[in-house]
Amino acid sequence: MKQLTLELLFWKILSDVWGSVTAIFFLLTFFKVYDLSHILSDVTIIYLSILSIFTGIKELNRWKNKQFLSRYHGEVFIILWTILMLGFILLSAYDKSHYKISTEFTATYLSVLGIFAISRKSKNLKLR
Repeated sequence: MKQLTLELLFWKILSDVWGSVTAIFFLLTFFKVYDLSHILSDVTIIYLSILSIFTGIKELNRWKNKQFLSRYHGEVFIILWTILMLGFILLSAYDKSHYKISTEFTATYLSVLGIFAISRKSKNLKLR
């Protein structure tokens, strides 16, 4: 059980680091502080892949282990990504000549939502 906890913690930390890096890159590019648009695709692929691995391992362990209890709350990430998306949309609507939402950001936001929804459904099915 301890090895399971360490494995999940490893993937959680890696996912958090790449999620933070990805969000910072989007913010820097959106506000034109520094143009990182040339690497947004790569960063988002890395982040979404690691997030998928973490979520997949977590859900497999949930179904395999009767005593499994996840201490990680994906709702926090959904709220943060949604706030970011709403902020980007509002600023883009306010000044479309200065602010533009990248397609990578939209794809990342929708992917994070999808991963969370699948994980939530798996958790609810397991609780039944």
